[in-house]
This record gives sequence, structure tokens and C-alpha cells, in this order.
Amino acid sequence: MNISIISASHRKNSQSNRVALIIERLLQEKIKDIKIFNFDLFEINLPMWSEDELKENEKFILNDISGKLLNSDGFIFVVPEYGGMATPISKNFFLHCNKGELSHKPALVVSISSGNGGSYPISELRSSSYKNRHILWIPENIIIRNVDHFNPRNHGNLIPEWLDKRIDYVLNLLIEYSKCLRPISKLINRKDFGNGM
Repeated sequence: MNISIISASHRKNSQSNRVALIIERLLQEKIKDIKIFNFDLFEINLPMWSEDELKENEKFILNDISGKLLNSDGFIFVVPEYGGMATPISKNFFLHCNKGELSHKPALVVSISSGNGGSYPISELRSSSYKNRHILWIPENIIIRNVDHFNPRNHGNLIPEWLDKRIDYVLNLLIEYSKCLRPISKLINRKDFGNGM
């Protein structure tokens, strides 16, 4: 099984990337033969998508990222809340993925906040990222508030004890969704129906 984890922060050495690496470790504990592609969008430094540079951007994506995404069975997006919104870098990423990399595959949103926020990136990504990308957001999500204190099995006082069980539960669901949706790939017709209605 192949899972891609996308850290969508604009910051170097971000909490999003730290959480992504923790989730990678948790997945490796669950499935010994899992292959994980971990993308830190800050490090990748995707160019801003534009129609004027479409050919150049497509080449960039196909050469550096697209193949791993196409081979992925599922996705985890770790997205910080910036000013009550999903990060611009996360939205830019979806614009680049226009070759079916995410199509009809399950994805999980892990939203993080340094305070008590974190819900807005989930609703924003669910409402605006699926139309032409055909990503399948699973019905569960994770919100990690007070993320500076997040350390599985040894959290700070501001992290509830039940969060570890919640993360375990949701990761198990994503794994099962990823297994069950593999046969759908044989039915996909992006040539005639590449975009939503």
C-alpha cells in the first residue's frame, strides 16, 4: 500500500511537517510493508499555478511529484489554519494536480492550530477541492489544537488523552478505504469526464 502525506504549511520546519512525520511513523507501525511519500510543500516550493505557465508547471509536476501521487492509494493532508482559512499553498497544490493524481482515491484532512481553532480548513477543502480533482474525502477528520503540545503517548496538558485513540481510529479507516477503492480505478474515464459538472 502507498500513502502520500502532504504537509501544507508555508513555514520552514513547520508544525505541519512535524505532525506529518509523526503520522508517517504511526502508519509504519500499523503496516510493515507500507510505502509512504512525504511531501513538505514548503520544501517542494511549487510555482504558483497559472494558465500562462501551464506547460512548464505540468512538466514540473510530472517529473517531480505526479508519479508518486498517481501510485498512491490514499492521501493525508496536514493543513494549518491561517486566518480562518486553508493555506494558499494547499489550494495551489490542488490546481497543479490536474492529471488524475488524486482522482477517486480516499483522503483525510488533519487540520492543526496553535490555539483552539482548526475547523475551517476542513470545511474549505471539502467544499472547494474535489470538483475537478475528484478526491474522495473520507467522512472523518482530525483536528489537533494546541499543536505545540502534541506528542503521541506523552502529550502536554492542553491535548486531550482521547486524541491518540481518535487518530488511531481514523488512520485505520483511511487504510481500509484505500484498500476498498482500488478496483474503482478500472472504471475511471478522465478522457470524457475529467472535470465535474
